[in-house]
Amino acid sequence: MGYDLLLVSYGDFDNSEDYIENAKNYALMQMEKMNISQYEDIVFVSKSMGTLIAGWLETKINEKVMHVYLTPLQETLPYITKTENIKIVIAGTDDKYLNASILKAHCEQEGIHLLQIEGVGHRLEAKKDVGFNIDILKQIVEQY
Repeated sequence: MGYDLLLVSYGDFDNSEDYIENAKNYALMQMEKMNISQYEDIVFVSKSMGTLIAGWLETKINEKVMHVYLTPLQETLPYITKTENIKIVIAGTDDKYLNASILKAHCEQEGIHLLQIEGVGHRLEAKKDVGFNIDILKQIVEQY
């Protein structure tokens, strides 16, 4: 689709209590080294802890960013707000890290497009059902 792919990692930190802050700062350091101002469109596709970091990163860089949030965490909700920059939020109804009804109510309140996939958890996959997993991937890809 003509996009360049730039990977931002969280570093190789242990699971200390400073892990999230260290990961945020490491990701910001990487973003600052990239010349992202050259791009017309910037899209963050993030998953799980990456949704928290992506939302936070947007507040730190001076660029308009669109988001695709896959399986956000509870801590990501403050970044999922009534702006035009969130393309979609995708999560399973059985996600153990963020209650499906809380996410649904939040997205409805904020006017955010939400795709909730019935019967799957945080990994967005069904155990021992390859066919259903392929259908899940199709649903997700169709959203782009």
